[in-house]
Amino acid sequence: MIRVMTLDAATQNQASPHRLRTRFQPLRQDGIDLLCCQSIRHSMDGKDNFSHLLSETLGLTSSCFAAGRHQAEPSADGNHAARGLAMLTGSGVWVLNSGSFFVGDAEEEEVVQFALIRKNGASVLALNLHLAAARQAQARQLRDLFLNPLLRDKYGAVVLCADRPAAVPLKEWQSLTARSNYCLHDKQLPATHGSGLLCLLTARAEAVSVVTIRPPELTPPASGKNAAIPPGLTMALEIQRRSADKRSRPFFPLSFREQWLGYKEHRAFA
Repeated sequence: MIRVMTLDAATQNQASPHRLRTRFQPLRQDGIDLLCCQSIRHSMDGKDNFSHLLSETLGLTSSCFAAGRHQAEPSADGNHAARGLAMLTGSGVWVLNSGSFFVGDAEEEEVVQFALIRKNGASVLALNLHLAAARQAQARQLRDLFLNPLLRDKYGAVVLCADRPAAVPLKEWQSLTARSNYCLHDKQLPATHGSGLLCLLTARAEAVSVVTIRPPELTPPASGKNAAIPPGLTMALEIQRRSADKRSRPFFPLSFREQWLGYKEHRAFA
């Protein structure tokens, strides 16, 4: 099982560190494997970083951060900071590769953060971005995203996280993803709420894995007026490899540990 969560950190900016810890602490028991954050503050001196607070509260590792060209923030003390994208991973999750690329043009340009993770032999490509507000701009960003060479390789699944729902109907999703090797899982629209999107994509043809969405076994919120409202969207995936072809070889990139261990016929990337 791989549990993925997406969080628009902009909705948490006004809360105190104590309140944030109280809000997120119950999620620690849920065993989050991958947390994708948008609009998260990152300072160069390592102080006042929301990602560090989340890491400590949820027991995750802050794996990577990416910010666009226009997301720097001025600071009175001269310390440079930025609001960008961050991915945090849980215990037992390997980050095989990570980086970023841009989609959209001119004022619509946004950075897309990606990370290829593996848990228990199953791989997931995670894509994390800020979506434009206008529908047409969203469509252009998503079209660029699905044309990226990353979407030509085979993975167990692909998850797309963003800070706002995509105002795109099902037929347009099908058109946008047509040139990639992936499509919406079971032709279902992405999960959304007021300030977020969590999308699951699986291989269009010759899938190496069977992907099933499982109801997340989340800790029930406390009862009463102080009942916690889930701060983000969560999805639990079960990924099972199909019968492996003994002649197949693992795809790149491998993790440093796997490169050290060397090739084995049964070790597959997806």
